[in-house]
Amino acid sequence: NDDLAAQSIASVQKAIVRLIARGGGGLVARGVIIDGKGTALTDRAALDASGATDFSAYLYSGELVPVSVRSAASTTAIAILDIKVGTSTGFAPAAVADLSKMKLGSSVIRIGGVGADTVGEGVVATLPSKDSPNLIEASVQSATPGSVLINLFGEIIGISTGVSRFIGSDFYSAPINNATTTPH
Repeated sequence: NDDLAAQSIASVQKAIVRLIARGGGGLVARGVIIDGKGTALTDRAALDASGATDFSAYLYSGELVPVSVRSAASTTAIAILDIKVGTSTGFAPAAVADLSKMKLGSSVIRIGGVGADTVGEGVVATLPSKDSPNLIEASVQSATPGSVLINLFGEIIGISTGVSRFIGSDFYSAPINNATTTPH
């Protein structure tokens, strides 16, 4: 499992972006690119709490690019972003897992951290349920907004959001499947 975990982490790192308020400042949140057009997911509460209206993202390569936040689905914990990747080769998108195939006790990895990437390993502790259909609990904590929870195949299964962290630092919001909604 160690080699598989290391490969999964390495592949997802290429999809992770660091979001800052345009014009400078520290990390607002992490995000993860899920397609070749630059569609990304992040913690909506962190964007709102920053007070900023314009954001930029550092790609895996270190390249700084503009970001726009889609206005659709503004009531969800996860914000959908359009990252202006243009012809950049400084990233590689990550896949979103089919959550219906997730099993209790499956191994998971959290990739987070304010500066350099930090990782933690755990297992799925609770699956989304009728009472909390968009939350996953894992035995690995995250304090960084937008940290991702992945399975051993390098697929995104959760994102640390203000909503999930309010319940507990070991909860993650399930990625939304309507990320391909037309931009605003």
